[in-house]
Amino acid sequence: MRCLATLLLMASSSLASAQLVIDGRAVMFDELTNTLLATVSEDCFNQKTVTMSVITGKDWSSCTIDGNSISDDFVFKKITADKTFLVSYKNASGQKCSATLKFTFLPLLQLQGSFGYNYNEGMLLVSSPDAKQTDTLAATIKWRGGSTNTTDKHKRNYKIKLQKNKSLLGLRNDDSWILDAGQADVFRLRNRIAMDLWNDFACPPYYIDKEPAARNGVSGRVVEVFLNNEYRGIYNFSENLDRKQMRLKKVLDGEIHGCLYKGKSWQRTQMFNVFNTYDNHSETLEGFEVKYPDLLDNDTTDWRPLIEASNFALQSPRSEFEAYVTDYFDVEPMIDYSLLLTVTSAVDNSGKNTFWAVYDKENEKKLTIAPWDLDATFGQRWGGLLVGGTNDHSSPRYLSDVDVCVFYQFYRRNTLQFNDRLNQRYQELRQDGKVFSTDSLISRVSYYYHLLKNSGAADRETRKWSGDSDLRGEEIDFDNEFYYICNWIEQHMQILDSRGFPVEYNQDYFDSDGISVPSSDSSVNAASPIYHLSGQRTQQNSRLKPGIYIQQGKKIIIRR
Repeated sequence: MRCLATLLLMASSSLASAQLVIDGRAVMFDELTNTLLATVSEDCFNQKTVTMSVITGKDWSSCTIDGNSISDDFVFKKITADKTFLVSYKNASGQKCSATLKFTFLPLLQLQGSFGYNYNEGMLLVSSPDAKQTDTLAATIKWRGGSTNTTDKHKRNYKIKLQKNKSLLGLRNDDSWILDAGQADVFRLRNRIAMDLWNDFACPPYYIDKEPAARNGVSGRVVEVFLNNEYRGIYNFSENLDRKQMRLKKVLDGEIHGCLYKGKSWQRTQMFNVFNTYDNHSETLEGFEVKYPDLLDNDTTDWRPLIEASNFALQSPRSEFEAYVTDYFDVEPMIDYSLLLTVTSAVDNSGKNTFWAVYDKENEKKLTIAPWDLDATFGQRWGGLLVGGTNDHSSPRYLSDVDVCVFYQFYRRNTLQFNDRLNQRYQELRQDGKVFSTDSLISRVSYYYHLLKNSGAADRETRKWSGDSDLRGEEIDFDNEFYYICNWIEQHMQILDSRGFPVEYNQDYFDSDGISVPSSDSSVNAASPIYHLSGQRTQQNSRLKPGIYIQQGKKIIIRR
């Protein structure tokens, strides 16, 4: 087979500044392993021979690949995920140099610059096997995340802002991008798999007739990333869930229309507390952060739609809740959200890692819902921690519900036949060939497993990060993890089939016409261990801050 490609190697006294280009596409260099990594079409893999047009830099001489002199047409014999080629040459000083050349069919991204908590200027190189040249783009880049962004972390997440909009790797045309490291996930791609699932079945937001392009999820591509001249491994290169993705109305003539909020932490994001005051000049409200309007772009935002909906969910008597809930909440996506969290056991997405959006508050105050950061799914514990005892989040028997006040109201009262519709929707999607069928769920995992294995990325990721403290010292083994997830899915879905929906809710939250919650520490059994929702045990005899906790397998709400 002949693969039309050009390999340009620019020489220096060392390979630290070496650059490869295949058919116009830059190839990256890892100075820690002295390895050059090129991306080519998957069609080039496992062929008996692949002929490439090879050009070397002007400062090179006596260039060979596997001892064969480089000519305009060089024949590579059977490129595979684990095949290596030895590139040898003399540089301008006459020094003998060599490096290992390997191939992948995943896109390669390189971040050039020095980055930290704040945005710094840099460059982004995007080298895709589907493109004829490498995109070299000016960008500002910073670390991204909360718990994944502390000083002791190693495989960083990144937020990228380009100077202008551009469609990359077949994704949306935009200037804002995310590199998700899957930092605590030994399979690295649970977030991508769960988001793909959501994208394939989720009901669109209520204003879809007005905005046909509106999406309440994000697409992404699996890539391999370099930071300067260091290989950093497998990443999920993703779109942002923002005003543009959800097609919310812009600020017009200083008047706020669309609003977007995100649950950043567990603090009050589950709507079990009344919000009495708020500041439209603050970008945070308890555990929420405002995503639009951004205070950096606008001198004020508007928390009122979120406050009114939250207080309505907590305080409304049954008759009022049933009469007006559709004025405040977009019910159909909420049904699908409940299913997503239960089917994937998304233990970190109730309140926290949840988006709430209003299309145009001047005409309608209704909130619609969308998920984010779905890495604690498919048997993966948040941060690798346990809640304790029978509530091990990794168990296929663990059935997570949506711990948000408005969902509990729906579950408890079966308002608008919510539970019946939930069950009907589950049965519909559980049929053979549909997204919740066991074969379909396993097929999603299998696709990414084989993508990583066949491209060689799984081996590179294992060598780079296995046993790292980001993974709590766990070894990366993609084979074992693939079989673990498949087995987890089979067991979990059998349990869901036997239980029905909603899978559970805490009866103790409710009185005859509303929600009754503890108002002080007096309801807590001091002799029994108490855990944060993250799984961390509280300090013995410490005074609990307002929030939601786990004790003896039950949720406890503390408010003052």
